Parts: sequence; structure tokens; C-alpha cells
Amino acid sequence: MRHLGPIAVCACIIASVGCDGGKMTGPAPPSSSPTATVTVAFGGRVVNADAGGSVANVRVSVGAWSSIGQGLTTGGYAKEIATSGEDGTFTLPLTLPSDWKQVDLRFTGPAGYEETAGHFEPTGGSCNVGPCWAAADRPAIRIYPTLVIRPGESVGVRVDADMPWCGWAGDGGPCRRVLVEASPGEPVELEIVPDDSGKPMALSLEYPFLEPPNMSVRRLMVPPGGFPYVSGAGTARLTARR
Repeated sequence: MRHLGPIAVCACIIASVGCDGGKMTGPAPPSSSPTATVTVAFGGRVVNADAGGSVANVRVSVGAWSSIGQGLTTGGYAKEIATSGEDGTFTLPLTLPSDWKQVDLRFTGPAGYEETAGHFEPTGGSCNVGPCWAAADRPAIRIYPTLVIRPGESVGVRVDADMPWCGWAGDGGPCRRVLVEASPGEPVELEIVPDDSGKPMALSLEYPFLEPPNMSVRRLMVPPGGFPYVSGAGTARLTARR
């Protein structure tokens, strides 16, 4: 029994650390500070991928972004948009987490142009997705004019290897959309003949990023309302027939 005194004293000392008027209290929650942010101004010049020259009235918005420790976030983050001027230039300031690691910008062309994208990282260099630039770069952003063909026409087509893929993902490889203008309800046959047999090019009715395209398809029947794609980098002659 003579040992109970010291034990009781120790218990009181321990309990007093968490006592407030006889009530037990837990440790104070750690203080939280707002996430540090930084304003980054992205910029560049939008140009016609076929003919060169500036493209005005292109809408620039955020397609996706990510920071350290977070996966890719798409949509809903940034409401800011910019529009390219008469000389094709644009500036889009964005407020981002200070540890941001990538921003994908989306470029939506006016009537007569397709959509494209650009991938930016803080210092570039480590980019594993192309085309890719550092935040401070002011690159030329190439955008395809819409490739239009009608029955009875034959047009030249070029697909560049360093343009964003259709959909920007998967194993599709370089590709370009084709707009077939024909009478409603009538299918149209397309045929593609590459200028260089060593650079295979093919036709597809599917978004190439869903699966690797069949590069042996040179002729394709396009149903009414269908959107065919040219797959493979190179130049070719595209012909439309009834």
C-alpha cells in the first residue's frame, strides 16, 4: 500500500497534460494554411498548319492540368479563356498551385478550322507528350484547316507527325479528320494514295485513339453523316466517288 502514493502522483501528472477543469481534451488540430498559388501567363501564336499565316478568333481554354501528388484533372478548374488576335497571338494568365507540373491548353478554331491542343510544363525539357513547351515559351501553335472533299473531287492531304493525335491519347498515332460534303442519304467512297509508299497512310471511320488503326485500308465507304479520318504521317492524294 505504501507504493500507491507515488503511482497516484504520476497518474495525476500525466492526466494534467490533457485536463481542463477536470475534462479531458485532445491535442489541438494542426494549423492549416491555404495552398500556395502562382500566376502563370501562357502565350503563343496560332498559325495555319497547311498554309502558314496567322489564325484569328481561336478560343483558348484549359483542357486539363495537374500538380505534384495529384492526377490529371480535366474540366471545371479554370474558367479563364483567351482569344487569338488578328496576328494569331494570345495570352492566357492562369492561377495555378505553385507545384503545378502540367497544363494542357485547348484551341478551338473558328468555322473552317479543327481543334488542337498544346502541352505545357514549368520548364519543358522533361515533356513526354508532344507537342510540348515550357511555360515561358511563346510557341507557334499549328491548327489544321478543316479538310473538305466532295464526290468527284481529288485533293492533297498532309498529316504531320508532331501534331496532336485525334483525341490526344492511346495508340492512334498521327491523324486528321475529313469532312465529306454530299447529298443527304448517299454514301461516298474515299480512296487514299500515299505519295511515298514507304510512309503508310490509311482511312478509318473510328477515332484512331480507340485502338491502333488498320493501316492497310486504302478505300473506305463513308455512310451519310460519317466522319472519316486519315491516319499516318505523310502526304497523299484523297479522292471521293459515288
